[in-house]
Amino acid sequence: MRSSLLVVLAVTVIGCRTPSNAGDDGGGDDTPKVDAKLPPDGPIDAPAGNGCEPTSPRGGTVEAFIGPTGLQDRLVQLINGAQTSLDLQIYVFTVYALRDAIIAAKNRGVAVRVLFDPNHPGNADTRTSFNTAGVPNRNAPLIYDYSHAKYMIIDHKSAVVMSMNFDVGSMQTARNYGMVDRDAADIADVQAVFDQDWAAGGGDPPKPADLACTRMIVSPVNSKSRIVSFIESAHTTLDVEAFYVTETDTRAAIIAAKQRGVAVRVILEASGDPTETKNLFTAQGIPVHLSSGFFLHAKLIVADGVAFVGSENYSYTSLTRNREMGALVFEASQAATIKQQFNTDWANTN
Repeated sequence: MRSSLLVVLAVTVIGCRTPSNAGDDGGGDDTPKVDAKLPPDGPIDAPAGNGCEPTSPRGGTVEAFIGPTGLQDRLVQLINGAQTSLDLQIYVFTVYALRDAIIAAKNRGVAVRVLFDPNHPGNADTRTSFNTAGVPNRNAPLIYDYSHAKYMIIDHKSAVVMSMNFDVGSMQTARNYGMVDRDAADIADVQAVFDQDWAAGGGDPPKPADLACTRMIVSPVNSKSRIVSFIESAHTTLDVEAFYVTETDTRAAIIAAKQRGVAVRVILEASGDPTETKNLFTAQGIPVHLSSGFFLHAKLIVADGVAFVGSENYSYTSLTRNREMGALVFEASQAATIKQQFNTDWANTN
């Protein structure tokens, strides 16, 4: 029954998807779409249990990384470390060094699969190169407004979750955050999401991802509820460093944090038409800085020293209609590294 439902949904919405020409950003539209038809990812947000909450203790290590400094070399290193398998879902892919590293992985016997956003024009050359080299690749299913996730699964031993695209801007000028997650349950959940989208994108029988018990923050499954709840959890400090913040409930949660005495700071991308959001927040006494010296592509929230890292923008589309992937970094040393970068960016902007 679920198999036939997903096929019907995919066919139904093919004519409804708007091609993306908006660079990154996976949609800033905050108008709910009454024709929303999204795939069944399985039951969500079950009662609390081991690994069922975003801050449930992990059984594996986490490593935070920050772009753009050293980002390309770090990503090439991760890809070069693959021994048996490499799955990648990416929104924009234009960097030759990363393309060549993936082709080299395939040529040394690694089982590689790449999922692209179906309509982003920036992927055409990389897609052609992969087809020529025999690298298996597919379009993500058209049931999402945008396949905006950015993650890798390497050897079933690590999941790399990030806000970075594989484009030149991310490697050279853009502020982004990512994490390497080595917890087995997290890896299995990310793998289940990839396998679902790989199957659906190729017209194969779908494999609905069971996210009833997960740490991961995944659109369209649980991103909005978990992001809003995360903001609501802040007791002392709340820092937001984001391309934009347009989703109504997310904005309201940030304002409510300020009103209950939380020290709130917000950095927005200067070129992203931030005036309305800035005016809204500053009217509530929330200090807002605009990016300077870098392009702000991050989607970062740090609440009481715990950091959200992922691909989700703070728009209705991104939180409820896209495919997105994120998680919380609550391991103290790695969260502190992220917080330190926010503090540096805050000090260097106004």
